[in-house]
Parts: sequence; C-alpha cells; structure tokens
Amino acid sequence: MAQARLQYLTAAEQESVHEKTLEVLGRVGVAYNTPRALDLLEEAGAEVDRERLTARLGWELIEACLATVPREILLAGREPRHDRVLGRDRLVATSDGMATYVLDDLTGVRREGTQADLARFTRLVDALPELDTHWPSPQTSDVSAGVMPLVMQATCLRNTGKHIQDEIRSPELVEPILAMYEAASGATLEERPVFSVTNCTIAPLQHDREMTEASLELARRRVPIFILPMPQAGTTGPMTLLGTCIVHLAELLSAVVLFQLAQPGCALISSVGSAVAEMRTGGYVAACPEIGLINLICLEMSRFYGLLTQATGISADSKAVDFQAGSEGGMTGLCAALAGADSLIAAGGFDGVQTTSLAKMVLDDDQVGALRRYLRESRIDETTALMDDILEVGIGGHFLGRRSTRAHARTEVWRPAVFQRGMFEEVAGPGGSLLEQAVARAEALLAEHEPLPLGEASEREVDDIVAGWAERHAGA
Repeated sequence: MAQARLQYLTAAEQESVHEKTLEVLGRVGVAYNTPRALDLLEEAGAEVDRERLTARLGWELIEACLATVPREILLAGREPRHDRVLGRDRLVATSDGMATYVLDDLTGVRREGTQADLARFTRLVDALPELDTHWPSPQTSDVSAGVMPLVMQATCLRNTGKHIQDEIRSPELVEPILAMYEAASGATLEERPVFSVTNCTIAPLQHDREMTEASLELARRRVPIFILPMPQAGTTGPMTLLGTCIVHLAELLSAVVLFQLAQPGCALISSVGSAVAEMRTGGYVAACPEIGLINLICLEMSRFYGLLTQATGISADSKAVDFQAGSEGGMTGLCAALAGADSLIAAGGFDGVQTTSLAKMVLDDDQVGALRRYLRESRIDETTALMDDILEVGIGGHFLGRRSTRAHARTEVWRPAVFQRGMFEEVAGPGGSLLEQAVARAEALLAEHEPLPLGEASEREVDDIVAGWAERHAGA
C-alpha cells in the first residue's frame, strides 16, 4: 500500500537532538514550582533543589517513564459513535480552542465572544462531519471569571456529543469539572474518558504551579493529558528553530516523567505549541512556514520517544477568512498530516488564534477532508493500474463509459462540501462567493442540527454543580 509521507530529520540528526535535549535536562534541569512534584521526583532518584523547586533528570529515569505511556489512547465521545482512538484512527481532528474574539465574516465586525457564541460554535462542531473532537472556543466574556470555567464546560456538554478537550488551570477546579463530565456520561472518566486536558508548560523550562498540581490530580484520575510546550523562537525560545525545539522537547519530557511517576500508565499525548515570535511586537506567529518545520521536528522526535502526537494544524495569522488564511492553514496542516501526526488542532482559529468565525470553521472542515485524502492508503497493483482499460481504449479514446470509471468515481476523487468546483456561472453573483457560501452552510447546520440532549437527571446535576461553585465563589 502506498501512502504520502514526509520526513525531515535523518536518524543521526534525531540522535543529535535527543542528546542535546538530555544535556539540557541533565545540566540545567526544569523548574517544577511545586513541592508535590519534587516529592515524586526525589523518590524516583532525580536530583532536586528544594529551595529553587527545580530538578535535573537523567535518561535512565526518563526512559523508564516513557516505557509506561500508552501507545493507544481512547478519546471517548458522550455519544459512542464519536469515540476516537489515538494511535489507531488516522488524523483525529479537533477544533482550535481558547479564541477571545468572534468575527462576523460578512460585515467584518469583530467582538468578544459570549456564552451564546460558545453554544453556537460547539453545536456547529457537533454537526461538522470532519471534526472529531472539540476544544471550546470562543471564551465567554459575558460570564464572570470566577465561574467561567464551569459555565463553559456546561455549555459545551449541552451542545455536543463529541469528545471535549480543554484546560483546567487550578486544582480546585478538578473535582467539580470532572463531576460534570461523569454526570453527563454516566461513567467514570477512567471508564469513558469523554474529557481530556491540555497542560501548558511555561517556557523556558518551567511548569506552572497551579496547572501542574491540577494535572497531577487529573493523571491520577486517568484523564488524558495533552502536554503543550509553547516556547517562541526569539523570546521564550532560542532564535533558531532547532534551539526552540530542544527547549520544547526538554519541557515535554519533564512533564512525561512527572505525570508517569504520579500515575504510571496515565494517558499522555505530545502536543506541539511551539512557534516563533513576531520580533517587532513580541506577538505569537501561528502559521508561518517555520511552524510547519517546528511541527516536523517535534513530531518526529515524539515518535522517537514512542509518544502519540497532536500537531498545530490549520491556524492562520490572517485577519480575515481570505486567501492568506487558506494558504497558511493548508501548508501547516499538510506538513503535520504528512509527518504522521495522530491528532491535529484543525479548525476555526485565525488572527494568531485570537479570533474565530463561522466561515473559518466550515472551510477548515473541508480542509481536514482534503488532508485525509492525502493520507489515504492506495493499492499499487493491477486493481488500480487499470491496464485493461488503458490498452483497450488506446489512442484518442475516452474512459467515461468504462465500468471502472463508474466503480471508482465516488471514491477516487475527494468531494468538498463548500470548496467551489464546477461552472463559473453556478456561483457568480450575490451570495455566490466562497465566504458567503461557507456562512450559509454554517447557518443551515445550526438551524437543522440538534445535539444529543443530556437527559433530565444529568441536566439537574450539572446545574447543581455550577450553582454550588458560583455560590462558593461569591462567598469567597
């Protein structure tokens, strides 16, 4: 079987990156910033500095922890038909998360997202066929910061039956959020992991205390954790892509060690968030060619360590859903897909992932479909060579009437839902632009699609958890 592939580092270069990463971990170490982490590391034989809350790690400990990371990880949906297994299912695609703003594609007006926006975008993800999981976006500016984490989870649970991936930034949020998901699914998260989390390290070479303590609890509860280092070349990472990737990999391995010590066998995924800085402003550049190359290095090194992966995908720096957005997202996404990413942060983000829109979500859904066509395995044999047809039709004939044409027409060529083909006259005039058709598809899906309801008992329990948290927060 033939399959499109992309390789960047040679075996010797991978060994070199590995050795330099170990040198960083052994000579400099990592700041874990919580005594709870140092207790686990010291017991396992790591060299710790209690005063500075740092640890240095050797290969023997790292290798032992890598050996206990699962090679297949279930991302369950509230609806079992949406279950996906990393390491078995090819290119699991998620929506891009944590955007602040929503753009009206047709008027160009940008505003902060609301709870109503989050409900609409979550329902749209539930309806789009190429998106497998959901990372909530946009954030809800009309909800107070104290209760926002629970309100966002409740909103997503009511509007999708797909798996949800999000952040938990403090340990006190772990129990109420997990209780909501277990109430919604009717099972423990160990049995049905309908929720996973992203753990962001703090470049260079640090862990956030509160998020780390939360993730230690999540690891013990068997919640899948996407480890997301985010050094930016030129600011929080060295100015070369290789240097930034070495910092990225050191942070990644330091997290793998900690969480495997906390709960051997817990589900961990190597997620690529490293990028480059816009040197005039220090801003985050989400979709330049260098992001594709960072993806290649970090994905290949993650496979070197035996880890499942999630890549930066179809994000854009463009300020609208335009040619630049499609070009940036297409190039970065194709690099990641051909490099063998198990999962892709795939849909909805542009403006440096600060903004989302209905059209971007719909068009990215088509983009994921196109990427999956690149990855499809193809037989290279007599069944696909069609030599009988070629020899019989001969010079100057055509293949339209051949039985093989009818047999392969619906499977050989990928068909988009919105990307335009056909005659120019079919889309000429008002309402015919790609942007307008993408918005129209989004609105039609939102009008027609109904996500799986939670059920009365689950609804009440989710409401009670949010209300209890709000009351406690108000009292504090």
